[in-house]
Amino acid sequence: MDDIYVGNNRKEPNNGGQPKSGQAHEDVYVTKRYNRSYGPKDYDLFPFGNDFTKPDEPEPQHPEPQHTEPKRPEPQRTEPQRPEPKRPEPQRTEPQRPHRAAPSPSPPERRTEHRPERRPERQPEQHLPPMRKKKSLFRRFLSLLMILALLFAVAVGMVYNMFRSVNYNETGHKDNVFLDSSQLAQDRAVKNILLLGVDRRNADDTSRSDTMLLVSIDAIHRKIKLTSFMRDSYVYIPEKKRNARLNAACAYGGAQMVMDTIEYNFNVKIDHYMLVDFSMFEGIINGLGGVKVDVTENEAAYMRNVVHLKNIQAGKDIQLNGKEALWYCRIRKLDSDFMRTQRQRKVMTALIQKAKRTNPFSLYSMGKDVTAQIETDMTPADLTFLAVSGVLSYLRYDVEQCSIPTEGTWQNKRIDGDAVLNLDLEANSNYLKEFLYGR
Repeated sequence: MDDIYVGNNRKEPNNGGQPKSGQAHEDVYVTKRYNRSYGPKDYDLFPFGNDFTKPDEPEPQHPEPQHTEPKRPEPQRTEPQRPEPKRPEPQRTEPQRPHRAAPSPSPPERRTEHRPERRPERQPEQHLPPMRKKKSLFRRFLSLLMILALLFAVAVGMVYNMFRSVNYNETGHKDNVFLDSSQLAQDRAVKNILLLGVDRRNADDTSRSDTMLLVSIDAIHRKIKLTSFMRDSYVYIPEKKRNARLNAACAYGGAQMVMDTIEYNFNVKIDHYMLVDFSMFEGIINGLGGVKVDVTENEAAYMRNVVHLKNIQAGKDIQLNGKEALWYCRIRKLDSDFMRTQRQRKVMTALIQKAKRTNPFSLYSMGKDVTAQIETDMTPADLTFLAVSGVLSYLRYDVEQCSIPTEGTWQNKRIDGDAVLNLDLEANSNYLKEFLYGR
């Protein structure tokens, strides 16, 4: 075993085992050991001094130190908890990051990683999945539909309550016993309502109808058709078994006999009737703010001189209030009954046109004032359905009008001292059927 002196990073032979001066604490004596089987093995380092191992002494056996690095716990990174959004968002699956190797066993140093700053998530706008959007829209639509249905039900209830004040005559309309119903022209899509206007200015006028106007609602052609029957028409009254003026039927048997007489002579089905005081229209027209009709010079002069309505002027679209419009419909001695019924249809047409432009609340307010003056065979439920259908649909229909007898199918005649209109019943019946159902 050779001895080698190591000092100040230089290797020199041993100098008698004595250290050089000034280097007592820096020099190391190295003993090189040889293994008989494998050769040089390692170096043993000893501090220089009197206790160094001599070459002749047996080599001490030292177990080889096993250097085991202490296991240090892997630092766990805790990320700050993010605030949960107000509404749950779909979970996103991110790919797993590769496992990083454990840090080297160097002394723990506090290292700060540089991470990019994260922008705060936008909370106000949260996009829902498509299926949740559809459900949300459907719920809103359903809620709106329920609100509208509730409002509609309340409105219908108010209208029904208004029509409870109508004079309902349950026995006012019976089946015609003087002919078979199969002989009458009829259609479920066409509803015929006979409007009987009675002029009750005098006590003895209650027995005769001043106006007989058939209002037909044609849902097929979307039209409202007005048909006037001349009061002087000479017809057969089946219950009395004799001919007479048409307006006399009201005196003989009221509204039931008038309907039976029209059905018997003209072969058309009448579904319902409404008996009103003609002066009721004065309140209706005033409630709508008046109507506009064309007034001729003769009509204006008659109303100024005879009726003493000084403000009436001739012209087109003359504004008339309720009283003026009522007297305009009553003019008869100026010309003829044909012209009188024509004026009545003109006012009725203007009334329908004005109602089209009136809001439903005004119509309801006006209706409360006049329903008590109506006698009808329609129940409050029937009248409610008719009124609601009128507001939703019928008021948008076109209006047509005609009169019976039609032109060229009648002659003036005096019978038993009375001036009457002698009719061609077959021609007028065919014309009326074509007007009501054929166009």
